Amino acid sequence: MFVPASDGRWIDENFARLAEVIKDYDPSLELRWIPHDQRTRDDKEPYVIVDSRNNLPVFYASELDTPTDILAKLFEGDNKNGNVLSRLEARESAVKILEAKQRLESYEEANDVARVFMQSPLNVFKHNNKKFDEQRRFIGPAIERTTIL
Repeated sequence: MFVPASDGRWIDENFARLAEVIKDYDPSLELRWIPHDQRTRDDKEPYVIVDSRNNLPVFYASELDTPTDILAKLFEGDNKNGNVLSRLEARESAVKILEAKQRLESYEEANDVARVFMQSPLNVFKHNNKKFDEQRRFIGPAIERTTIL
């Protein structure tokens, strides 16, 4: 799924979530995307994590890197020694943090739906193409009425 960006482009929701997690991890770091026409020899990869204090790149990531890989690479860079165990722990931490962020978003969405249900005075309520009765029990999918000629 994609979410709209402020400049009119659409961003993969996983990378939007990754940008939020990186900002939560260190407020001075930012995940940026470099358009094809603005890439140079130094930054041929599309994703870059930049330290906003001095506007210098921390590292670059390719199109093949997943958000988990990018976050694990960021965690690895903070470790003093680069042994295999620390890399595995960094990857596991990255997976857990991204999953927790996704769960938080789904909880917020469910909270919004519950708030709408509780505030609705209707006897039958339709939400996401599903119908609910006055006690908010699931009735079935809402059926659009069509006329047959």
